[in-house]
Amino acid sequence: MAPRTLSSTWKQFERLVGKYTAQPQPADTATAQLDDLVRRTNSSKINTALSTLFVEPYPDMAEVSVLFAASGEDGYPDWTTTFSSQDKAILVNPVGVLKFCQKCQEAAEQLATATARENFLTYRYHAYLGELGKLPSQYMLFLLVLQEVANTRRITEVEKKGGGKERAEDETYINLLWAFKELETFYRANSGMNLRSEYGILWHECDWACGN
Repeated sequence: MAPRTLSSTWKQFERLVGKYTAQPQPADTATAQLDDLVRRTNSSKINTALSTLFVEPYPDMAEVSVLFAASGEDGYPDWTTTFSSQDKAILVNPVGVLKFCQKCQEAAEQLATATARENFLTYRYHAYLGELGKLPSQYMLFLLVLQEVANTRRITEVEKKGGGKERAEDETYINLLWAFKELETFYRANSGMNLRSEYGILWHECDWACGN
């Protein structure tokens, strides 16, 4: 049997998640197949590669691993990734990641809705998701692992003048922006190409921050 690779494994996740989400109440068979793939992936070298490339290089993250999360009593959770202090690992929910991919692909349509236009931060976030939706889903996996690195490291947290700490109001967007910039660096180092040019991603934060 050929060695399990991330690309082939992720294609399997895409196929099985499609089966899982095709029904209002996912069948036990689809859940069991996904759980089995999660177990096999967690026992392979794929998780080690993900943590080596996207987690361990960052301060205070050297001993943090990456694990795929299986279903719970109510099926697969709603979140994409989360940090487990008990496992000392970033947990990846394959169903959540692929649902996030779908959300990004649909974000452009959301810009015309009243909800997306409630305020500048909401509109900017949806516009950004629309650009990220141009990425292949495997790169979205990398992006969301990096976003959880940013969240775990609390990169938006600042000291308050009167004591204590607070996080930025648009923390989710900032963490995702940081993750994309880190993914750009990784892509350039490994392919010699520009990620934005390769996938036609048009996003310049200074334009939005300055209101141009």
